[in-house]
Amino acid sequence: MEIQFTPAAELTFDTVQQDAVRLQKLARAQDNATIFCNLTNVNHCDSAGLAFLIEAKRICKTFKKDLRIEGASAAIHALAEFCGVGWILESPVKAVEIKNDKQ
Repeated sequence: MEIQFTPAAELTFDTVQQDAVRLQKLARAQDNATIFCNLTNVNHCDSAGLAFLIEAKRICKTFKKDLRIEGASAAIHALAEFCGVGWILESPVKAVEIKNDKQ
């Protein structure tokens, strides 16, 4: 089963907690699902937004769900690369493949 999750248009310190709660409820409620986190409508993402995406992978791993992040803008990709967490935007990525990219 495929489930769409759309976070707030601004992934910032002010919004990510609510998105994490929504995602956790969704992941808990669905069995055998792949959750697609659609970032197409995200027009601003800061370091808290990146932290949310990492947390989203952890949440999905906890509930044995695959998470696919799609629709990230060039700005989000650039920020993730700059912060050394570009791997969170790789697709397709299973949530259980969370890794430490420091080499």
